[in-house]
Amino acid sequence: MRTVKKRIVAQGCSSRIRQARRGMAAVIAMLFLVLFGTLAVGFLVTTQMASQVAGNEQKLGLARMSADSGMEFIRYQLGSITLPSGSNASNILANTAAQLATLPALSSSANMGNNTVTVSNGAIYIPSQTSWMTLDSNLHTRFQAAITQINGTSTLLVTTHGGAGSSTIARGIQLQYSPTQGNSSILNYGIAAHGPISLSGNAIVQGASSAAQGSILSATGTGTPLTMSGNVSISGDFSDTNASGTLSLSGNIKIGGYSQSNPNFAAHLHKGITMPVFPTVDTSIYLPYATNTYTSSSGANITVVNAIIPPNTNPTFSGNTTIQGVLYIETPNRVNFSGNVTIQGAIVVANNPTGSNTMNFSGNVSATSMSTLPATAQFPAGERALTGAFLLAPSFAVSMSGNFGTIGGSLVADSFTFSGNAGGEVDGSVIALKDVPFTESGNSPFVIGTATTGIPAGIVFPGGFGAVQGSYLEVP
Repeated sequence: MRTVKKRIVAQGCSSRIRQARRGMAAVIAMLFLVLFGTLAVGFLVTTQMASQVAGNEQKLGLARMSADSGMEFIRYQLGSITLPSGSNASNILANTAAQLATLPALSSSANMGNNTVTVSNGAIYIPSQTSWMTLDSNLHTRFQAAITQINGTSTLLVTTHGGAGSSTIARGIQLQYSPTQGNSSILNYGIAAHGPISLSGNAIVQGASSAAQGSILSATGTGTPLTMSGNVSISGDFSDTNASGTLSLSGNIKIGGYSQSNPNFAAHLHKGITMPVFPTVDTSIYLPYATNTYTSSSGANITVVNAIIPPNTNPTFSGNTTIQGVLYIETPNRVNFSGNVTIQGAIVVANNPTGSNTMNFSGNVSATSMSTLPATAQFPAGERALTGAFLLAPSFAVSMSGNFGTIGGSLVADSFTFSGNAGGEVDGSVIALKDVPFTESGNSPFVIGTATTGIPAGIVFPGGFGAVQGSYLEVP
């Protein structure tokens, strides 16, 4: 009986142990189920997060590329325009908007919608302050741009923002742009006048090293762009912008080395050419070096160094005057050089000249470039680098009746009159800005030498805009 009871007890214990084991297995199975379920959810969330992060990164990348593409688009447009003469800090934004509005890419409805390029609240918005320009309609990439002026200067700040898809994610970049120096064919002429040209007496215009350097241009709107009478010759060609203008030619004249009776004569006349760009003058780069003030109304046997002549001084330099560095003339003024003048540097007129102004050279003039000044503290490197121009005198009527030897630089004024024994060599161009007669009746040859390489300092030809190196910046 005891044996049977023991066996029954043992069987009961085994059954409970098996039940416990089955329960434990079920618990473990449940734990694994929960664990794997949790891991699965975690993997799902992680995958979803990774997908979302990847999507956001893609949109950020597309937004950044859109901003870059927008900046490249604006840079191309700014480089395509030509600012009008006289553009400065006071009108640069308005002039820029006016020029951008003429470009096909910014006047078409496809890019601009119903918007136009204008200045609004001190900025140019492209296409507008609240709309975007589409880059790719499938990716929904887009950009918008704002162009502002930096601290009242002529430098512009362009900010572009790029976006992609339906997201509000955007990236922004900034880049500064400053006006670039343009160029003009006008420097290819020995003499270029906005007015009619009159050569009489024994006037001779010839190139120093090639006949073409003695070419002349008239851009007058009057009916007679060129008058030649007497023993007059031009070694190069004559060009004028007035296709209907007539030439007045009489006497023993030659153009391009040929007389009127020669069949080759007509080949050196070019009528109705495209008006070249005449320069403006900006002498602000000379002003920092004009550190002295000259106030005397007369002077002889004197040396003037880096000087400003105040308005209404009306000085007369009566003999043996030496000018070194910058002679900076404020207006109005009447300046006379009646004796021998030696100039080692440049004569320039202050910006925005006013009044009636004249400059007369009745004695002998010898002029050399600024680069010939001694390398001293009195003539720093920046000043000596201002080469290429001898006379920059907008609003001045300039007359020369004495020999001028060799002048190492270009001459720019409203008008020029050469008479008497006026003759010599100009290493550069002579440019008359006003539509009044340019006359030469001197008895000595007027020789045009090789122009200084590049554009003379202070002479400005309108251009577009170029990016300022080192100004790139990523912005919110």
